[in-house]
Amino acid sequence: TCDVRFLGTSTLHDFTGTVGSRPFSAPLSKDAAGKWVLPSVEMHFPVADMKTGNDSRDEKMREMFQSDRHPVIRAVARGVDAEALREQLRKDREGKVPLPVTLVIRGVERMVQATAFHWKEEGERYSFDVEFPVSLKEFELKAPSVLGLLRVGDRVIVKGTFSLTVQRTP
Repeated sequence: TCDVRFLGTSTLHDFTGTVGSRPFSAPLSKDAAGKWVLPSVEMHFPVADMKTGNDSRDEKMREMFQSDRHPVIRAVARGVDAEALREQLRKDREGKVPLPVTLVIRGVERMVQATAFHWKEEGERYSFDVEFPVSLKEFELKAPSVLGLLRVGDRVIVKGTFSLTVQRTP
């Protein structure tokens, strides 16, 4: 699972929101060199589940995302060297490791440069945080406004906590 918190600005005040991913799998496999990799991890975030604590703002946000036609935001990471990521994050728990992610918002696909940090291991459960900026303009989104005076800023910071539980298959 992945729980996301997003931070936005507006001309009146800053705001935060949350959304959780639908459950997803991240199967490991060995590449040609024998390294453990995550060939592709795809997460879906239902736009209808995005909440900021303000019903009016949430409705405008769903309109901006055209949630009736584009009900999910997709995030995809491909070709992740799982061993290297784990080792880098374990070595420097406060350091940030680059992690390219493809986002698909309202049918527009863009690569964003995320950073991973705060690796935790508890038995067969692993978790780490990811953070990246998103520009609404880059995804062809028009920031919501109220009466043309109060406008949401273009840049939104996305912070996610990924929780992975290892399940071994025969």
